[in-house]
Amino acid sequence: MIYEKEWENPNYKFLSYKTEDLNWYIHFHESFEICYVTDGEINITIGNTDYFLKKGDSVIIFPHQLHKYETKDFSRLHIITFMSEIVPQFAEAYKNMLPKDSLFLSMDKYSAGLYPSNIFMQKGLIYSIMGSFTEGREFEEFSSNKEDRLLIKALKFIEKNYAGECSLKAAAEELSYGYYHLSRTFKRLMQMSYNEYLNRYRINRAVYLLSAGNKMRIQDIALSCGYESLCSFNRNFKDFTGVTPREMIARK
Repeated sequence: MIYEKEWENPNYKFLSYKTEDLNWYIHFHESFEICYVTDGEINITIGNTDYFLKKGDSVIIFPHQLHKYETKDFSRLHIITFMSEIVPQFAEAYKNMLPKDSLFLSMDKYSAGLYPSNIFMQKGLIYSIMGSFTEGREFEEFSSNKEDRLLIKALKFIEKNYAGECSLKAAAEELSYGYYHLSRTFKRLMQMSYNEYLNRYRINRAVYLLSAGNKMRIQDIALSCGYESLCSFNRNFKDFTGVTPREMIARK
């Protein structure tokens, strides 16, 4: 499942696209994110709150909110991500604030205009959605605890260094935390080990490259995703996706 649409996308400041059967472990964005269910059902966890969404439901996720997606049967979604600079007045008004409830039940009325063709229409769409979302909604000041801040630092480290030296030891040294403390905290909050998350991140990056229509060789993709051994890359790829890289290419 390719989810990190922002990778190498020159239009990352505003993206509007469809996806389906979304499953993604705990992560966060620098951007806002709107998830609108057009068919099926999905579970979305935002912070400490679980949302079960069905057709017509949506949530709006603010920057730095930890969240994850789980599809059990099937889901069809429309995702919009946008950076704060698209709507600067709104971003400034709600700086360091988070909604107490992320559920938004009024996206249907915007469904005909989810692909704005220029920056002015993008701004108009987002201001209208966020205006409706904030009306009568309670907000609270953003205050992450020490463990959440550590997790965000570790996730940022992986995002920055996944292609090279990205071991738990390197992360602990870079972040100035004890190796075992970082290991235990990461595993408890992410419900998987640091190494498992790193491998999943690298393989998801590889899936993106394989699906992006470029002409990179599998060996080069493996190397660019932090794998020095093609054997290890192929093994991990199949463990996480159920197919080999060549089988995935053949399906395209």
